[in-house]
Amino acid sequence: MKTVFALASLAVLAACATPASLTIDQLETDRYQVTERRRLPIDFPRVQQNLFRHAKVCHETYTFEMVPGESSFGRVVYRPTPGAGWDDSVVLALTLLHNRSINVKAYSYRSGQMDRVHRMFTAMMKPDSCVADSSWENKLSDGDE
Repeated sequence: MKTVFALASLAVLAACATPASLTIDQLETDRYQVTERRRLPIDFPRVQQNLFRHAKVCHETYTFEMVPGESSFGRVVYRPTPGAGWDDSVVLALTLLHNRSINVKAYSYRSGQMDRVHRMFTAMMKPDSCVADSSWENKLSDGDE
C-alpha cells in the first residue's frame, strides 16, 4: 500500500512539474516575473520598427503582438523554436502610457533567462546592437529601476 501511495504521489508531483499546458495568463504572473522597466521612451510602432531592424542586422527574431482587443497592451515574444510553448518562451509585456512611453514586465517560466531578457530590451531600444547592451537604460530620479 505504501508503494502505491508513493507512486501516486510521484505521479502527482511529476504532473505539477510539467507545464505542458501553460497559458500566457499563467505565465504573466508575479511568480514568473523576471524584471520590470518603467517609462521607456518608445511607443508600439517604434518597438515594431526596431525589432524588424534588429532582425535584419543581427539575425535574431522577436515577435511583436498586440493583446487582442486592447490598444494599450502588447508583447514582445522570444520563442527558441517556432512551435515552442509559453513554458519555453520569454515574454515582455508592454503597457503603452498616455505620454507614448511604455512600461515593461519580463516573464519566463524557466530560470536563468536574464541574458535573453537583456537582449530583447536591447533589440527594442538599440536595434543595431547585436549584444546585450544597457546603455539605453533610463535612470529615474526617484530611485526606481
